[in-house]
Amino acid sequence: MASPTSPTHGKLAAIYRLRPNGFSGSGLNDVTWGTGATNAATSYYEVVIDAADVPDTFKWRKNGGAWTETVSITGSAQTLDEAQTILFAATTGHTLADQWMIGNLKDEATTESAATAQITTAAKRLLNPNATPTFTDTGSETVLIVDHVRGQATFTGNVTVVDVDGNNGYIEASALEKVGYLLGWSFDVSLDMADQSYCGQQWKLALPGQGSGSGSAQAFFIGTASFFESMKDCVDGTQDYFLLQLFNYDPDADQTGDHFTVWVTFTGFSINPSVGEVVKESVQFQMLGAPSFTSNA
Repeated sequence: MASPTSPTHGKLAAIYRLRPNGFSGSGLNDVTWGTGATNAATSYYEVVIDAADVPDTFKWRKNGGAWTETVSITGSAQTLDEAQTILFAATTGHTLADQWMIGNLKDEATTESAATAQITTAAKRLLNPNATPTFTDTGSETVLIVDHVRGQATFTGNVTVVDVDGNNGYIEASALEKVGYLLGWSFDVSLDMADQSYCGQQWKLALPGQGSGSGSAQAFFIGTASFFESMKDCVDGTQDYFLLQLFNYDPDADQTGDHFTVWVTFTGFSINPSVGEVVKESVQFQMLGAPSFTSNA
C-alpha cells in the first residue's frame, strides 16, 4: 500500500541531537576525546562518573564489557584502551552517573554493489556527520558522496572491496538525545539539471546533476533549549547537524510507521505566539545528503 501524502497518527516528527562528546547527564560536560585510537576492530567506549570526590573518579568499558572502576581524574589525557584517550578539563565538580560515549570504526566490512558500498552491520550505519569516516576501496575508486543515514558511500566507478575507518565515526543509539517534536513538517528535494539541447532539436535534452533538500515545520519543542540555541551551535561549529525522523504514516501511533530519516542543519526560525497558546517556533532546515525512507513496521 502506498504511503499517504499527509501525516496521520502519532508524533509527526522527532528531533534528535548528537550529544556533544556523547554526553548524557545534567552536570559538567568538559570532556575531549582523543582521536588517535588504534583499535584493531570497530569498538565503542562508555565512561561514567562513579564518584564525585576530590578528585572525581570514573569507570569505563569497551563494547559493553566489564567495567574498569574508580579511575581518578587527573586533568590530563588518560588512556583507556588501544590508545583511546579521554581528557577531563576539571578534576572535580562532575555529577554522579553522568556519562560519555564514542564509537570508532576500524576495518568495518561493507556490502558492495556496483559503485556503492554499505556498512554490512546495520547497528553501525548511523554515521557521525561531524566526523565523517573514510570509505576505502581496494580497487582505488574515489568516494563521491557519503550517506550518513544509510552508512553508504557512492564511488566514481564499480568497487572491489571496501572497508570503513574513522574515530568517532559512528553513533550508538544511546549517544542520541530526543530533544523535541515537529508538527506540520514538509520538505522539498530538487535535482539540478544541465541543459544539453542544441540547435535543430525538437525536444530538449538535460543532464541530471546534484540533488538537495530543504524543509520547514511548525515546531513544538519540549527540550531544555530552544532552536535559537541550536542555530547558534550550528554557526559556531559546536553542533553542526541534527537528526530528524519525519513520520507521514504511523497507524499504530508508536513511531514505527512510514518515516524519513535525515541529518539536517537548522537554517532559520521565527516565533509568532498568540495570547493563551503554547508558543511554537517555526523552523527551516537544510538536509545533509538524501533522506532515508523506512516503511511501516
